[in-house]
Amino acid sequence: MYLKDKLIKSLKIKNIIFMIIGVFNVIVSVSIIASLVSYYSDNLETALHAKAMPSSIAYLIISIILITIVCISRSLIGDASFYSSYFEGNLDGYIKYSDLADVMGKSEKRVKTQLNFFRKIYMKNYELKSIDGVEQVVLNSKKCTCQCNNCGALIEKKVYFTGICPYCRSSDLFAKVLTDNRFYSIENNMSDGLKKPEFYSSGHLSTRKKLFPLFLCLALAITIISIMACLDNITNYNDKDYLRKVLLSGESYSSYELIKKEIMESIIWDFVIAVVFTPIVYSICKKIKYVFVADDCSKYFSETETPFINAEDLTVINKKSDKKRIIKSVRGAIRKRYLKNCTFEKHSGVLKIALAKKIVKDKCPSCGAGIVGAVDEHYKCEYCGNIIMDVIRKK
Repeated sequence: MYLKDKLIKSLKIKNIIFMIIGVFNVIVSVSIIASLVSYYSDNLETALHAKAMPSSIAYLIISIILITIVCISRSLIGDASFYSSYFEGNLDGYIKYSDLADVMGKSEKRVKTQLNFFRKIYMKNYELKSIDGVEQVVLNSKKCTCQCNNCGALIEKKVYFTGICPYCRSSDLFAKVLTDNRFYSIENNMSDGLKKPEFYSSGHLSTRKKLFPLFLCLALAITIISIMACLDNITNYNDKDYLRKVLLSGESYSSYELIKKEIMESIIWDFVIAVVFTPIVYSICKKIKYVFVADDCSKYFSETETPFINAEDLTVINKKSDKKRIIKSVRGAIRKRYLKNCTFEKHSGVLKIALAKKIVKDKCPSCGAGIVGAVDEHYKCEYCGNIIMDVIRKK
C-alpha cells in the first residue's frame, strides 16, 4: 500500500545483476593486477604502464562501486519495507519522527531524510508535515475501529495497544482499517505462538546456531593463515639464503627473478584474501550474537500471553545488560530476520514489541474477491454484487 512494488522488484533484479558483474570483475581485475605486479616486481613503473593495468584498475574501481551500490540499495529497500509495514499498522494516520527514530534506532534527522528520499523513489501515499510545531508523517486518511473477538466489545485505540480488553481481559483483539479506498484488518495470532518458540524464530535458527561458529572458525583460520603467509613471503622476498635454497631445490626455477615474481604474486593474493575475510569474520560474529538473541527472544515471547510487551521489560540475553544494548540487539535480530512475527512499535510514548501481528487483506465472503475501493461502511463487491455490511464502523 505504501511501497512502489513494481519498482522495488525491478531494483532487486538490478541488484542481483550488479552483484554478479561486480564480483566477477573484482576477481578478474585482481588476478590481472597481481600477475602484472609479480611479473614486473623489480620495475613497478613498467607494470603501471602496461596496457592491461589502467583498464584493470578502472574495472576494479567500477566493480567496487557497483557492489557498494547494491549493499546500500538493499539496506534502503529493507528500511522502506519496514516503514511501509509500520504505516499499515498505524491506526491514527499521524506518526511523529521521534517515534520512528526510537523504533528504527536512528536519529530523527536521518528518519526525515530517508522518508523524503523514499517518497520520491520507493514509497507513496504519505506526506511530511509540521503540525503544531511537531514534524510528523501524515498518511492517507484512515478510519478504523478496534474490537475484541472474545466479547465483541468496541474498544479505543489506546486500549487496543495495551493488548488487553478492559471488559473480558482477553487479548484476542483486532482492528478494522479503511484507508486509500482499501479495507484490511489487523489481527493477532497469539494462540499460534503460545508455548511455541519456533513461531517467533526463523526456520533454520537451530542450524545457524551450529553452523555459524564453524563458519567463524573457518573464516578466522583463513584470515590468520593468509596474514601469516603474507608476512612470511614478505620476509622471504629479499632473503638471499631462501632464494638460493629454492633455486637449488631442483624445482623449475631458472633465476631469482622468477622466484621473486611468484613470491610477489603470493603476497598480493594473501593480502587480498586477508582483506576480504576480515569483514566476513566481523559479520559472522554479529550474526552469532543475533542468532543467540533470537533464540532467547523466541522462548521469551512464546511465554507471553499479551500481544504487546514494553521494550524496557525485556530480560533476554543477560538480565544485568544495559536496556539500550538489549533493545539494539533485538532490533538487529529482527532486521536479520532471525526473529519473525514481531516488530517494534511506539504507542503513547512507550516503545513496545508487537507480537503475532498479522495484516489481513479482507475478501468478499461470497466470491472470495479482494475488497478494494471501499469508501463506506456498506461495500458492494464489484465482482458478484454481494453487499458486505459493516466493512468498517465510524467512531
